[in-house]
Amino acid sequence: MQLTAADFAVLGFWEDVTPEEQITVYGMDFGDNYLLLTDELGKTPTDSSAIIVAAAYDGSDCFLWGKELKDFAALRQLCAGQTPGSDELFAALQNYTLPRQ
Repeated sequence: MQLTAADFAVLGFWEDVTPEEQITVYGMDFGDNYLLLTDELGKTPTDSSAIIVAAAYDGSDCFLWGKELKDFAALRQLCAGQTPGSDELFAALQNYTLPRQ
């Protein structure tokens, strides 16, 4: 399935275009921190079955941590029942581990 901005918006993510790379990223604010989502190559995530990379940054744009999520379904499951931008969602994303294959 091809992912669209609407797929991310329903989970609470905003859409933005990076000035340097000219790609669309999806993000969410968590107080002073924020999270950006890309694919494994740092490009716009478009394939629902591909890995999604979540990268967290602080208010000064300093990298905090990054996680690979199995696919869009894993992201949707992490967001289920969580308030967008909540400390609980930020912790759930930070503590996520890829399932063993």
